[in-house]
Amino acid sequence: MIAAIGLGLAGGAALGSRAEAVTAPVSIPQPPAAAAAPAAVDLDEDGRYDLAWPLTLGQRGEDAYGSGAFGASRDGGRRRHNGLDLVAPAGAPIRAPISGIVTRVGQAYSRDPELQFVEITSPTTRYSARVFYVGPSHAPGAQVTAGEIIGQAQDLGRRYASGMTNHVHVEFADRRGAVLDPLAVLPASPRSSKS
Repeated sequence: MIAAIGLGLAGGAALGSRAEAVTAPVSIPQPPAAAAAPAAVDLDEDGRYDLAWPLTLGQRGEDAYGSGAFGASRDGGRRRHNGLDLVAPAGAPIRAPISGIVTRVGQAYSRDPELQFVEITSPTTRYSARVFYVGPSHAPGAQVTAGEIIGQAQDLGRRYASGMTNHVHVEFADRRGAVLDPLAVLPASPRSSKS
C-alpha cells in the first residue's frame, strides 16, 4: 500500500492481492524534507506540462497600492482584483502558466503601449490565462508549453513611481469567461511572500 501511495495511485487502486505478494523491501525515493511543491504539472500525462507558475519568487503582499491577492479590493471597494500578483524584478524571465496557443498580445493600459500582456488559451484545460506586464517573446498564433519562457517582466516604476512592488499579474478564466482564482488553478504554491 505504501508503494501505491508513493507512486500516486489513488487509494491503492489496482493493487488487489498483489500487495501481499511483495516480499522484498520496496525503495521509494523520498524528496528532501524542505523540497518545494512542484512548480508545474502534467494533467493529461502526455509528457508535457499543462500548468506552471510564471515564476516562483512569491506573491505580492501589501504595498502602497494595496494587496496583490486575488479578490483584493480595488477603487475603494468598487471592484475586485481579478488576478494574482507575483513578485517579479524587471527583466526576470516569465513562463507560460498554461500550455496552449498565444491568442493575444496587447496593451495592459489603453494609453500605454509599453506595458503589455500575453494571453494563452489551452485546448486541454479549456482555460485562458493572461499575464500582464510582460515584454513578450511570442506572437499570436505561437504554441507554447506551460513553463516555457514567454517574455520578461516589465518595469512598473515608470507608471507607479514609488511604493509598488514590481510584479506580473496572472489571471485565469474558464471557457465561459468566468474569472478563476489562480491559486485554485495552479499547482500548490511553491513559495509565498510574507510581506
